[in-house]
Amino acid sequence: GRREMMEWVLLIYVYAGILANGDSVALTTIPGYVSREACESSARDLPKLAKGTAKKVVYVCLTKPVQGVK
Repeated sequence: GRREMMEWVLLIYVYAGILANGDSVALTTIPGYVSREACESSARDLPKLAKGTAKKVVYVCLTKPVQGVK
């Protein structure tokens, strides 16, 4: 039978923390990871982007089926 291949997608969410002036949100995805480990390795340093600011950075690695791959 045909096996469905999976792709990992990194979802990054940046938002204004409780001490920030005003509201701001940014959301982006980066597809194409072959494993959860590769995705999480890429994301590990993301919280450093907001260090010293009122912003917060959270991320999650999600799977999605890759269609048409044999």
